Amino acid sequence: MSGTRVRTRRRLVAVVTALALVVLSACGGGNDDAGGGSGSADQADLTWQFWIGGTADQAAWQKVADQAKADHPGITVKLEGASWENYWSKIGTTLASGKAPCIIGMQSLRLASYANAMLPLDDLMAKYNLKAEDFDKPIMDGLKSGGKQIAIPYDSGPMVIFYNRDLFKAAGIAEPKPGWTMAEFKAAATKLTTGGKYGFVTTPGDLAFLPWVLTATGAQPLKDNKLALTDQSFVDGYQQYVDLVTKDKIAPAVPAGGTDFETTNFTSGKAAMKLDGPWSVIDLKEKSKFSLGIAPVPAGPDGSKTYTAGSGFGISRSCKTPDAAFQAIVSMTSQKPLTELAAAGRAYPSRPTAHDAWYTAADLQGARETIEYASQHSIPLVTSKNWVQASDLLNDFGVQALNGELPADQVLKNVQDQAGAGS
Repeated sequence: MSGTRVRTRRRLVAVVTALALVVLSACGGGNDDAGGGSGSADQADLTWQFWIGGTADQAAWQKVADQAKADHPGITVKLEGASWENYWSKIGTTLASGKAPCIIGMQSLRLASYANAMLPLDDLMAKYNLKAEDFDKPIMDGLKSGGKQIAIPYDSGPMVIFYNRDLFKAAGIAEPKPGWTMAEFKAAATKLTTGGKYGFVTTPGDLAFLPWVLTATGAQPLKDNKLALTDQSFVDGYQQYVDLVTKDKIAPAVPAGGTDFETTNFTSGKAAMKLDGPWSVIDLKEKSKFSLGIAPVPAGPDGSKTYTAGSGFGISRSCKTPDAAFQAIVSMTSQKPLTELAAAGRAYPSRPTAHDAWYTAADLQGARETIEYASQHSIPLVTSKNWVQASDLLNDFGVQALNGELPADQVLKNVQDQAGAGS
């Protein structure tokens, strides 16, 4: 299937899903469908739908599911998995059907698109004494919609810069520290751009460029809960990101249809820096043959700014046993499973009490200092109901901006025009 057909189909799925969720919201959802599970608050057979990367991933997440039964012998959680792409292409339709499983995996960036089909958890948190302050605040806020808690996070993390320490050393460049500036970043990237290698590598993905816009101009993609991609301050920040490729020439042009272009260029040593989240540390270390470094997003005029993102577990409105589902989620996001996930390098945990296990597993010089600094300078990335569509469009048109085919402001106008009506 051609890239154009794939993108068209993906946008169609996003539009159909959004319409289906609007219908569901208008009908009130309800908790009377048999698809959510069976049993009572203490006796229930629940299904958990989540994204799974393979056999090892399945086994790791099954241990998380098993924690619910260990804590509540009458509750079982059956894990149903799909790949990341397949999960998001189907979950909207599943939720809109009114027959969704009880427990739903949810990412903070996509939450707004599906929140109407999810059960607010605030009353259940109070009933079962789950305290918001036991989790990292930015991701708890990031998993809210309309002021209501929609999911409980298992992971979190601010977007940061990863860099090739060997290339920095060979070029005689001091390694970046918390507080380094955009001017210092550009100077380092310019010096590192030589011999067919680049100082940085970009991607059109939302989490890749949005922290850049935030630190450069302070602009955010929403204003009054609606897309504001054509606001001048946002355009200016996005232009600075695109300029890294088209004007400054310190990052390579991004090819259309490139798979893992950013990660491949970085781990192969062709690019010295990339922006990513702490959840990628173990994977980057395994794929790289150099010493990995970590630093905050460079400071703009008002200091270093970044976004925190993450994922968690929520309850579908069609769940017949929300109390049992919530008790399972409490177990699945408790200290023990989050510590085990952290120790295995699968997630930077949402509970601060589990952070030490991740730092030990990551074994990365400067990680604690950098992530704690970045967290202090981060905010949750709040998105709109049409963000899934906007994100797809930003990926599609963003490639054209990063390879010089379309002006940056035109790209943002295209996305605003096509997705903005559904804000």
